[in-house]
Amino acid sequence: MKTQDVDLQIHELLEKNDRLTAELEQMKIFFAELESTNNHLVSATWRERDMKKKLADTIAELNATKLVLDAQNKRITESINYSRKIQIAINPTESELREIFPKSFIFYIPKDVISGDFPWLFKFDKYVYIASVDCTGHGVPGAMMSMIGNLLLNDIVNKGNLLLPSEILQKLHLAVVHTLKQNLPDSNSNDGMDIALCRIDRNTGELFFSGAHRPLFISKQNQLECYSGDKFPIGGVQYKGKNTYTDVCLKLEKSDRVIIFSDGLPDQIGGEDKRKLMTKGVKEFFEKRNNSPFEILKTDLESEFAAWKANNKQIDDVLLMAIEF
Repeated sequence: MKTQDVDLQIHELLEKNDRLTAELEQMKIFFAELESTNNHLVSATWRERDMKKKLADTIAELNATKLVLDAQNKRITESINYSRKIQIAINPTESELREIFPKSFIFYIPKDVISGDFPWLFKFDKYVYIASVDCTGHGVPGAMMSMIGNLLLNDIVNKGNLLLPSEILQKLHLAVVHTLKQNLPDSNSNDGMDIALCRIDRNTGELFFSGAHRPLFISKQNQLECYSGDKFPIGGVQYKGKNTYTDVCLKLEKSDRVIIFSDGLPDQIGGEDKRKLMTKGVKEFFEKRNNSPFEILKTDLESEFAAWKANNKQIDDVLLMAIEF
């Protein structure tokens, strides 16, 4: 074989060797990358398993917490519902009011299950006391205040003295201050209640009214008269013991209507302008119906209130009491 042919073969072998060497290096790189990817996949699999375990543990913990919360919520709901039964049992019913005044009604819509507003009724010989009471707060705190107010009012009148509404409010104020220990130096409580209180002589039609932040409406044929209460609440020491209450004396005639209410009705947001109904709005409702049959007033009031509130949230307890003499 010629030298030239040998050299050519050697050259080709060298080139082939270089190509194989390069391919081998590429294979090494490929296998290294494959091994790295495999390691990442294994690591990711373990991380996934770990995350799934943590997620399962978290779900189990949440389910356990939910069971505890459900049990607590059930107990709280049962307690509140039972409290409502007690409150309903203590408050006078519309039927009891109608036994005295056949034409009468109580419009009562608590904001929550239980209410800080409550109607009050007491008979003493020929006299009847009726009151619309609005305690500080609503829900459970308001209901607790309403129980205090109800018990104190009954205690004041059950002592057998024929008191004027202003005297009852004065005694009630002092009793609330004492019961809630608001007269102590370190007290910062101004909790209490607003109230419209009437005493009606069923024989003569004589009516005495006294109010703490709440008014009285008297509807007479084509006219509605409004009597404002005094500007002092029941309870609290913000007026440094200067809380005083006065009486208004009126003579009811046949078919005259007596209307007292808490601030939940006038304070309700509604209408196209999303504003408060205000006392003026309540007054206008009854003015337009001065000559309407008393029997339809409650149904009309329910419809008007629902239309006014519409989709707006009820912001407070609502209470209104009305009688036709």
